[in-house]
Amino acid sequence: MTAEFKQIIEEYPQPLFYNTTGSTVAYKLCIRHLSASVSAGLASVASGYIYPHDVLHIVNLEKEIIDLVKSEIKLVKLKGLK
Repeated sequence: MTAEFKQIIEEYPQPLFYNTTGSTVAYKLCIRHLSASVSAGLASVASGYIYPHDVLHIVNLEKEIIDLVKSEIKLVKLKGLK
């Protein structure tokens, strides 16, 4: 990950989420798993999909981009981090 993208994440004004089975990088940067959006009141879940109540800011760590998503998202279940 580039230093520039890491700084963008650290200074980002909105809650950030990711949607993979688990990421120690995301954990260290305080990016929450997408499932946390439900407990934060930002989305609801049904049949394995997250339905945002408003725009969610989703981090793609591999592409180093932040997507703004308002449509339903297929939830990837979180596994334990090693």
